[in-house]
Amino acid sequence: MKVMILVGSADATSHSLGLGKAIEAKLKALGATVEFINLVEYGLPLYDRRIERAESQDETTKVFLQKSLEMDAFVWLTPIYHNSFSSMLKNALDWHHSTKFPGKVVGLASNGGHRSPQAVDQLMIVARSQGLVTIPTRICTDESDYNEQFEITDNNIIERVDRFSHELVDFVNKHTVAS
Repeated sequence: MKVMILVGSADATSHSLGLGKAIEAKLKALGATVEFINLVEYGLPLYDRRIERAESQDETTKVFLQKSLEMDAFVWLTPIYHNSFSSMLKNALDWHHSTKFPGKVVGLASNGGHRSPQAVDQLMIVARSQGLVTIPTRICTDESDYNEQFEITDNNIIERVDRFSHELVDFVNKHTVAS
């Protein structure tokens, strides 16, 4: 099983990145192959519909789109900016505009806003537009859930990462059997 984790934080090190690393470790322990993309370092250009229509994407974007097509599942992870998800993640999802993923699975996670679910609620709508199936368990953290090295310290969140990861794997396995 192949899973792409997209981390949409504008910081090279962040709580969102720490959460992504925790999810990555759990998914790998469950046997998944993980493509971890820290978008601030990945270098996707700003989405441009003219480039998409002309199919003249740069090499980074072409590779991103090809890898995305090969995935069985995604994890979209964002900090909460202005009660919403980040523009960095939005840009990556905009590049997915013409690439739909009917029936593929996505897990949603965020950090900030006192564990507010606003960003993941909004991402659920985006997932529906791409034909993705969202898993029921979502992870919403806040900085108090981490230590100074951005590692999760809250036991409830650690248990939630475990449940989230198992659920993502189970949904993909059930979908693969059903397809």
